[in-house]
Amino acid sequence: MNYFPNGDEEISLIKFIAKYQYLNVNDAKYFFSTEKYYKKRITSLVKKKYLRRTKQTLVLDELGIEYAKLFNFEYNILNRNQKYYSRLLYISGLGAFFNKANTIKFTPSFCLKDKEMFTIKARRFIGVLEINGIDYLTYHICKEHDNRYITSVIYDIQKEKKYRNIIVLVNDIGRININDFSFGMNKVLIIEDTNTNREKLKYLHSINWPELIQKMYKNKVFLSEYNFCDYTDNKNKYINNFYFFDTEKVTRIKYFLRENKSKNVDIICSNELEEQIKKELPNCNFWVVNLEEYIDKERNIYD
Repeated sequence: MNYFPNGDEEISLIKFIAKYQYLNVNDAKYFFSTEKYYKKRITSLVKKKYLRRTKQTLVLDELGIEYAKLFNFEYNILNRNQKYYSRLLYISGLGAFFNKANTIKFTPSFCLKDKEMFTIKARRFIGVLEINGIDYLTYHICKEHDNRYITSVIYDIQKEKKYRNIIVLVNDIGRININDFSFGMNKVLIIEDTNTNREKLKYLHSINWPELIQKMYKNKVFLSEYNFCDYTDNKNKYINNFYFFDTEKVTRIKYFLRENKSKNVDIICSNELEEQIKKELPNCNFWVVNLEEYIDKERNIYD
């Protein structure tokens, strides 16, 4: 038997678990080019004592720990405190999902160099998603989190000084009162936490909005200098794009319409977002578009 890891994919998995401590067995598929045989690869690493199964979770075994230390991988001693287990497992699942993403880099909360405090106790954020070079401080609200926890997330964002873009991954968007999640930030994206939406996050800055706007409005509108709209004709046309639900943008539009009751605002969004945004902005004009048709997957950055 070859007692060394079999190739870069297995090494990448060991390196990841050394850093994140835990990984759900089902999330191991994100480290292998073919899902068909990944369970056999895991079984092999367990037999070699690089990995150990604890129920449905993978952790480093004795040879895995030695291997990580030998090659100077970033290594964190296993935290056995059950109070933080589900949090650590969620963070590792998110990191695994974006493991091979070209446009996204995830930095877990416990690895943020500018947050010297023990973040699991001191702060509610789970890490930073860097999407095409733009940082989003990221939070998670699941069905097990009560209203008291949601309030603590609100307080946490209120005291944030460095990051001006926020992502909140939530099991049910209906739990979020957008008036409570408006802080005067650049963006606060409230996103239902599904694999489909995680995949969409990869293209957050890859929508070819200029092409879409040109097709809809020809040459009659321009990039806006105002903070309450994305495009305007500088007369009576105010246009906003939504790829995800942005509470800050909604709040800015609400304020503009409250102060300018005779004005109209166009909202361009997907079918999935229309109902949600319409609840907050019922008097806007809605244009439902299949935004997938305007994703430039070759584009490295667009904002």
